[in-house]
Parts: sequence; structure tokens; C-alpha cells
Amino acid sequence: NHQSSIDTMCMSKIWPHRAIILMKKSLMYVPFFGWAAYLSGHEFITRSSGASSEVRDHMAVINERIKEERLRVIIFPEGTRNRKFDGQMLPFKKGAFHMAQQCGCAILPVLIYISRDVYDSNRWIFNSGVVKMKILEPIPTAGLTKEEVNGLVEDVRGKMQAALDSMVQKKE
Repeated sequence: NHQSSIDTMCMSKIWPHRAIILMKKSLMYVPFFGWAAYLSGHEFITRSSGASSEVRDHMAVINERIKEERLRVIIFPEGTRNRKFDGQMLPFKKGAFHMAQQCGCAILPVLIYISRDVYDSNRWIFNSGVVKMKILEPIPTAGLTKEEVNGLVEDVRGKMQAALDSMVQKKE
């Protein structure tokens, strides 16, 4: 799930060795952040509804890089931040799941919950408090067909939403 730009800082606590983030191309042009991400080898993609041949070709190159370099990929499947902080996830984009299916890589869902009491993104105010993180069991994709990707998306999102619901209900 993806609530704010703080999520990547939270992920740094559990950042796996040889990991890259897949992020929207416009972030490459954000001073300092984008430059550092580019120089660190993270991947930038053009977001579009429906996959154009250019996007598909770029994803194929990224998939090859993942396999050859044995990389782990961090993707926020909602595709954008959910600024509501209400414990509900946005619908998932399918691209990450197609990538996992094509690579045969397991999906390791990670949840981050930052209550509005801790971080108010509208006013950029931080307060002391607890940021909750939960790592779910890996979900294998080896042997799945592209026809099974929709079911994979629903399964992963359902498991993540159920876990997030339990995190939100347990107040700090």
C-alpha cells in the first residue's frame, strides 16, 4: 500500500539486498530525489492505461534485468499515493503482477500504516507516534499463466486489505 512519500523511508528499515524501486517516470525529474534514484539504478516507467508497445518493450528489458541481476523489485501496486489515510487501499494496477508472473518471482506483500495523528500530509506535520509495518507470507507466481493474473491481483489485494484492516483496528 502507498500512503505517502514517507513509505520509502519506512521500507528502508527492511530493504532487501539488491533491490530496486519501480516508479513513475516523472519522479526522475524531481531534484535530488530523482537524480539519486536514477544513479542508484532504480527503474522509471511511463504509466499509461493499457500497455503500448513502447511500455511493453521497456518492461521486457526490465524483466531481463531482474532475471540477469537477480534483483528484488519494490512496487507500490496502487500506482499512486492514497492520501486519505483511512485504511482502505486504492485498486491495484496489474502491471506489477504481470511482471511477477512473467519472471516467476514470488510476491512479498508489505503493508505500512501511518495514521494521520503521526503524519499530516496536507500540512507536512510530523508528530511522535507509531508507524506500523507488516510483512505477509510470500505468494508464489511460478507456473501461473497470464490468464490467472486477474485472480492473483484480487488474491493479493484481499490478503493485504484484510491485514491492513487488522492494523487500523489496533490503535496505537
